[in-house]
Amino acid sequence: MAASPKTRRWSWRSKSFRSLIYQVTALVLLFAAGTYLLQNTLENMRLRGIKSGFDFITQPAGFAIGESVIPFDSAESYGKAFIVGLSNTLRVAVVGIVLATILGTLIGIGRLSRNYLVRSLCTAYVELFRNVPLLLQLFIWYFVLTELLPSADDALQPLAHVYLSKNGLQYPIPVWSAAHLWMAAGIAIGVLVAWGWTRYCARHRAATGVARPVLLPALALIAVC
Repeated sequence: MAASPKTRRWSWRSKSFRSLIYQVTALVLLFAAGTYLLQNTLENMRLRGIKSGFDFITQPAGFAIGESVIPFDSAESYGKAFIVGLSNTLRVAVVGIVLATILGTLIGIGRLSRNYLVRSLCTAYVELFRNVPLLLQLFIWYFVLTELLPSADDALQPLAHVYLSKNGLQYPIPVWSAAHLWMAAGIAIGVLVAWGWTRYCARHRAATGVARPVLLPALALIAVC
C-alpha cells in the first residue's frame, strides 16, 4: 500500500499555513483600521481646536465632591478628584465586601436551621436574588429609592436625627477626640481582662469541677475598665 504524499509545511495546501496567513491578514487589517480611525480623530480634533492629552489632569476641577475620605474642593485638580473618587470606590467596596460576607454567612447558616420559617425565608432569599442579574437589581433599587422616597424637604425620620430621602440617608456621627481614644483603650483593656477571667474560670472548672459565673463578671470588668 503506497504511503500518502506529505504536505509541505509552507504550502497553501497546509492547514496550519493557511491559518497563519488568515491570522496575519486579520491583524494587519485591524491595525490599519485602528491607525485610520486614530489619524482621522486627531485631524478632526485639530480642525475643531480640541486639545488632546493629559494636561487637563493638573487643571482645576471646578466642582466639589460631597463626601470623600480625602479633603477636596473645587479649586483642586482633576488628578486629585480622580484619587478622591478612587478612594471612595475602595471604601464602598471594602464595606460592601464585609457586609456581604456577614449577610452571606447568616443566610447560609439560616438555610441549615431547623426552624421552618427561618429556613424557608433564607432559601427564598437565595433563590430570588441568585437568579436575578446584579445589574437589574441595581436598577431596581435605584429607581425604587428615587421614585418612592420623598425629597429632602419632606424626608422621613425613622429615628431622632436620622433622615431618609432621595438624597440618601443622613445621620450624625460622633466627633472623635482624646476622650474617645481613652474610652476605646479602656474597652480594649476590659475585653482582655474579661477574656483572662473566662480562661481562669475554664481552668478552675476543669481542675475542681466547680463552675464559677462568667458572663456577669466579664461584663462588669468591661464596664469598670
